[in-house]
Amino acid sequence: MTRQKDGGSRPSWALAVLLITAWALPILAQDPPPTDGVAGDPSRVEDSRLPAGLDIRFKGQLKETADGTFEFDGPVTIRHGTAQIQADRMSLSPDEIVQASGNVLVIWGGNRIFGDRATYSLKDQHGIFEDVIGHVDNQFIFWAKTAEKIGDETIRLRTATVTTCTQPVPYWSFSVSSATIRIDGYARMVNVRLRSGRVPFIYLPYLVWPVKQDRAAGLLMPQFHSSEERGESISQELFIPLGRSADMTVQGRYYTEAGFGAGTEVRFIPNRNGEGYFNGFFINDQVAGKSRYRAQFNQRQTFRNGFRMVADINLVSDFDYFTDFERQLNLVSSPTILARLEFSRNGKWTSTNVRELRREQLLSNGSELVQQTLPEIEWRGRSRQLGRSPFYLSYESSIASIQQRGEQQGRSIDADYFRGDLFPTLTLHWSAAPWLDINPTLQYRVTHYTQRQVSGGVFGTPIEVQDESLTRGLLGAGVEIIGPKISRIFGDPNDPSQSAYKHAIETRMSYGYLEPYDRSDEIVLYDEIDRFQGSGSRLNYALVQRLFAKRAQAEPDEDPGTGETIVLPDGSRSAAPPLADGPQPSPQSLANGSEDSTPVNREPLEIATFTMSQSRSFDDDVTFADLDSDGVNETTSKASNIALSGRYNPSPRTSLDVRSNYHILYNAFADTSVSGSIRSQLARVRFSLVHRNGLGVLQTGTMDDGMGNTIPIFSSREDDTQLRLTTGFSLFRGKLQLDLDGTLDVNPQDGQKRVPDHHWRLTYRTQCCTVFVERIDRQFSTSDRRDLYFRIDLTGIGKLLDLRY
Repeated sequence: MTRQKDGGSRPSWALAVLLITAWALPILAQDPPPTDGVAGDPSRVEDSRLPAGLDIRFKGQLKETADGTFEFDGPVTIRHGTAQIQADRMSLSPDEIVQASGNVLVIWGGNRIFGDRATYSLKDQHGIFEDVIGHVDNQFIFWAKTAEKIGDETIRLRTATVTTCTQPVPYWSFSVSSATIRIDGYARMVNVRLRSGRVPFIYLPYLVWPVKQDRAAGLLMPQFHSSEERGESISQELFIPLGRSADMTVQGRYYTEAGFGAGTEVRFIPNRNGEGYFNGFFINDQVAGKSRYRAQFNQRQTFRNGFRMVADINLVSDFDYFTDFERQLNLVSSPTILARLEFSRNGKWTSTNVRELRREQLLSNGSELVQQTLPEIEWRGRSRQLGRSPFYLSYESSIASIQQRGEQQGRSIDADYFRGDLFPTLTLHWSAAPWLDINPTLQYRVTHYTQRQVSGGVFGTPIEVQDESLTRGLLGAGVEIIGPKISRIFGDPNDPSQSAYKHAIETRMSYGYLEPYDRSDEIVLYDEIDRFQGSGSRLNYALVQRLFAKRAQAEPDEDPGTGETIVLPDGSRSAAPPLADGPQPSPQSLANGSEDSTPVNREPLEIATFTMSQSRSFDDDVTFADLDSDGVNETTSKASNIALSGRYNPSPRTSLDVRSNYHILYNAFADTSVSGSIRSQLARVRFSLVHRNGLGVLQTGTMDDGMGNTIPIFSSREDDTQLRLTTGFSLFRGKLQLDLDGTLDVNPQDGQKRVPDHHWRLTYRTQCCTVFVERIDRQFSTSDRRDLYFRIDLTGIGKLLDLRY
């Protein structure tokens, strides 16, 4: 057997022997089938001189010495209690001391030790093994010069290597001078060298490593970050289990410029129908000269009476906290802090929601707007037939206590009022013919407010709110006509050997009327209920074309897993896992040289749609144009722009979407967007291309006309084209994942980059470790943001290295 420099044996062949023995052992342990006495069959030793409670099976020669020692020359297995030991040669003394040599294997529970020689006491379950390899509870593997088994709970190693990797040369391992392993407890290791392959790169004089099945308390690996304004930082976390259904992580963080900070994270599961999470951080920021904090609480809970609770509470000290201390883009770019506690229950055709909501908008000038409902009760009714009549009723209703304080659209506000709202809708579904549907609708919305605001006012002045009630009633009616509908089928839909398609053309027309309301400027605005979209009559009309195909029903993608072959409990091995974003080809399709199997179940699917629509107002102008670029819209129209949209999905892995608006006054396309996605077993691509035509003018400043008057300065709008691309590659059976994401601005403004946002992410996953590298480069309105993130996770240990610069 070859040796490493530290004296431990290499695992290349020993690991293979261990695995083979592990699968063969259950067969040897079974009772042998009845034989006809053919020599060489395994024999069971039954002798009154043997210690009681031993089950001995061997194949070979047996002899007894003068001192009562049994010597077995041939494969032998001794089972005693929950443990068993086997070897090529073995001797058993009267005091139950076993001397074994040649492929020695001891098994107890989920633990195994395999070595060359051993001295083992069956009474004490204590033994010393030489040149060993083994594993503990199927969690980690070790090989060592000597291994001492002390009872069923402790293993002591000398000159050893410990890892969770199964490769001949493990991706990572601990080389130790000695280690004491407490099964379902901790491993205490001395003189630890962490290796990557054969190269050591971290040395620790002493390390305590949890090896228990459950979570274990202890210090996590430190994290290192870097910030231009707050300097270098180091974070140290302490993990504390709080029972089977809760745990806590306490964090201390030090910035070279900002000073000390502390935080905590708590996770808990109150029962099988709920879960919760809390995260908070506080720092006395030496750079900003003030205390800063953030807190987040989330909980989901379902009750037996059908109600569901959702709690999402967030607190933050100031607008710049996310930019200074957070790295996630969705937090950095969000100026809104939400706090929500909601109870909801869905019935057969109604739903009830009781919520308390607090929305805080942090503005860059230091001001804020706080809006909250304490509480809001909402009842909704889905469309339901009224008896046997052809009419269907749906409704929305709510009552709320609303508070608004702060700055709203450049004006301060302080309002505290009640609002009640009722919005029923009555609909008639009438199919006049198979090719024609007519759906008239009648609706009425009534909203009552206990306060109103005084109309008028200019920017910068407070909004005057008076304790005077206001009731708004809006009557609306409309009708929707779908048809005529024309369709044609190409191919035989009942013949699975050929493709079948259906092309359908239909017209859609809807007319709506909403009565006017002349006191809309007295309503205190809070949400969409308060916003008045305008009165009058409007006609919408569209031409829709749809293409259907009958093809095999798509199967859901399988879990891509870790990219490793899995050994199942019965000894079989799982098939190779699928690659990212795609199902595995079936064995039949591979045998036929194709990934497409014969369709079994076929279903009609819509693969393409094209819609052309427009609307016309009978009251107000809705389209405007400044054709001479003087800043005045001298050309108007009651007809809207023409909207064009198309969608094409030839397969579940391919989609294409095209949208455009044609300006009827400029006689040009105002904007066009093309987006789509393509997925395969090796790669995926998502893209979005948006072009905005430079129609009209934009005010860019003011000037003095020479007579003391200020006049605006206008310039033509420039074209704007932006491309967003997201792609990813999955290589080596899903082990290596490369993701790229970026934005290209074809017409950047002055001071802006042509590529304002791009980042790449590389992930390498193996059976025992994950390496994650990410580079982010984003340009915000006030500053640039560049991050480099590097992390290594080890199976059985967790996060080893966390660097962010």
